[in-house]
Amino acid sequence: MVSLEKMNQPAPKYFSLKEYVDRIKLEKNLLEHMEQTNKEFSEYLKRLSKYDDYKIIYYWISLLFKEIESSQQLEHAHLISPNLMESKDIFFDSLQMSQKRIKALHAFIMNEKTSEFRKGPIKVSRFTKEGKEEIFWRGPDVEDMYKFLSDFIEIYKSNSLSVLDINPFFKSALVHFLFVRIHPFNDGNGRTARLIQSVKFTELINKIYGMRLKISPLNTSQSILINQYTYANRINDIYFDLEHDCNKELNAWFNFILDMVDEQLTYFQNNEYKLDYCLNQISEMSSTDTSNIRNEITKMRINLKK
Repeated sequence: MVSLEKMNQPAPKYFSLKEYVDRIKLEKNLLEHMEQTNKEFSEYLKRLSKYDDYKIIYYWISLLFKEIESSQQLEHAHLISPNLMESKDIFFDSLQMSQKRIKALHAFIMNEKTSEFRKGPIKVSRFTKEGKEEIFWRGPDVEDMYKFLSDFIEIYKSNSLSVLDINPFFKSALVHFLFVRIHPFNDGNGRTARLIQSVKFTELINKIYGMRLKISPLNTSQSILINQYTYANRINDIYFDLEHDCNKELNAWFNFILDMVDEQLTYFQNNEYKLDYCLNQISEMSSTDTSNIRNEITKMRINLKK
C-alpha cells in the first residue's frame, strides 16, 4: 500500500525523463532474476520451434486476444469480442512510436474511431468506505504532459548499450511505467500502457532473435489481472520526480514484471500438452474461418530453427 507521505502530492512539474531514467541502478538480485527469465524465455521459443510458422504465429495471435481481454478486465471495461478484434487492426502495423501512434493504440483499445489527449488535470484515487477520497498521485498538468510525452518517445526510441535499454523485459516495463505516470488520456491509460509494453517487447525480440513479428510472443496481463493489487501498489509506490531516491521501488517494479513473465512461462510449460493439441487443430480449420488472420500471417516470418 502506498505510504501516506506519497499520497496527495501536487501534480509533477516537468523534469527530464532521461535524467530520471539515467539515475536507475539495477540491483544484483534483479539482474540475476533477469538472466534466469531470459533462459526460460529462450527455452520457450525452443519448444515452440517444433511447430511450423503458421501454427506458432496463430498461437501468438490467440495470446493477443487473451491479453486484450485480461487488460480490459483489469479496468472493469467492456470486453472486445474476438470477431470485432479480427475486423480491426490487431496486428501492429508499426512498432515505431509517436504521438499519432499512441493515439491509434488508444483508439483501438477503447474501441473508438479517434482519440485525443486530455485537456485538463487528472488524478488516480479511490474512495474509502467513509466516502473520503484518497489521492494516490496526480498526472502532470497538460503543458508539462506534452513535454513528458516528447521525452517518452525519445526514451522509447533510444538504443544505448545499457542493460535497461536493450533488455526486452526491462525496457518494455520501463515504457509501461512511464506512460502510466504521464497519464495522457482521461481514461484507458493502463490499457494503452500495456499495449505499448507489448509493442516495445516485440520490437526488441525481433532484434535479438531475428524475427519480423508484428505481435508479441508473450504477454503479461493475464498474470497482472490475478496480481492486480500488487501491480497498482508497485506503480503507486514510485516517486515520479527528481527529488526522491526511488531506485528500490523501481527495481521492485522491474522484478514484478519479471515475475509476471515467469508466471506465463510456467503456465505454458505446465500446459504444453494442451498447446500441442490446440496447435494441431489449427491445420484443420477452414480458410474461411481464419481468412483475416491467414492473410496477415503470410506477411510475417520467424526464425526459431537456427
